[in-house]
Amino acid sequence: MSDAVMAVWGDTTPECDAEFGEWYHREHIPERVGMPGWRNGRRYRKLGRGKHRYLAAYDVEGLACFDDPVYRHALDHPTEWTSRMMQEFRNFVRATNRVRFCSGEVLGSVVATVRYDPGTGDPEAIARWLAGAALHDLRNREGITRVQHWQADMGRSLAGTGEQSIRKSKDGEAPFTAVIEGTDRAFVEAALKEAGIVDGLAERGAKHVDAGLYAMMFALQG
Repeated sequence: MSDAVMAVWGDTTPECDAEFGEWYHREHIPERVGMPGWRNGRRYRKLGRGKHRYLAAYDVEGLACFDDPVYRHALDHPTEWTSRMMQEFRNFVRATNRVRFCSGEVLGSVVATVRYDPGTGDPEAIARWLAGAALHDLRNREGITRVQHWQADMGRSLAGTGEQSIRKSKDGEAPFTAVIEGTDRAFVEAALKEAGIVDGLAERGAKHVDAGLYAMMFALQG
């Protein structure tokens, strides 16, 4: 199991969408997955539900990988192609996460993410509920391959970088994320509904709750 995950939600300008996709699979994800401790990279497209059209996620050995000089250099010295693509990002949310809970090792072709801010709720009580009643038994449902709970390191997530300075708006925040992966859209949607995560978070005082459903476009193993 990886101890950390990098997740990026975002959109791009319509006129740049095709090139954006080419950049992702020809340069960006291969570059990231080639760095020390980065185990894999995946890119997803929205399936109806969610604020963002795209999601990218990377399993990483640990949070220290985000401090590695190779990665920091890439962030502060982007390639010419990356520099152009950074200008086309819209609604960008980036989270460098510690994996608080994980059950399952298989990457699913469909993933649901539920981002939230604890708001007036107790962060630890919410985390215990997610790892217990909400997520734990979902792994045993038909078609569910992996469930996780991520907590962002906000300092690393929002740190100023060369890439960040090129983007045209302030990065968004994703303090916590619940994740359900599976083999089919119907299985993941049913699990998300059964878990009651969206309503349960609101009942526990969380705010900015945003659920998205995504289909994998491609993956690269490190």
